Amino acid sequence: MTDYAKREMKALDRIAKKISDAEGHLTKIEDSIDDKKHRTAQHETIKDIKSILKHARKVDKDEDKIEEFKGECPKDSTENHYVYEEEEPFINDLKKDFAELDDKLAKLNDFSGGDIDAFRTEHHYLEKAQDILKKAGKLN
Repeated sequence: MTDYAKREMKALDRIAKKISDAEGHLTKIEDSIDDKKHRTAQHETIKDIKSILKHARKVDKDEDKIEEFKGECPKDSTENHYVYEEEEPFINDLKKDFAELDDKLAKLNDFSGGDIDAFRTEHHYLEKAQDILKKAGKLN
């Protein structure tokens, strides 16, 4: 049987990495002078935001699977949850990372972050990802 708790932790780790990548791209936007660098970094940031939502959905699915198969496997991941004790501090760091990314995105001006701002206004992917993680019991 699949260890859904482990898969869930991997997806949370990917979310943290994508947040870090997006912050790196935002730094490139802030530091660059050339408009092409702005465009490339903006599109990379948008891809990272999409990936954050994708991995948040995986966390939600894995959380549902953990509940569905609770107690059915001899090596039940919910009973052996002590293996994943690092989850709570990791979740707290993830909350801070979401807040920092949101602040950085809010500080972009129209010249340097127009594409990202338009994308965020239209899709609200970060908010959706946070809502999904809250429903899965990860960002309470």
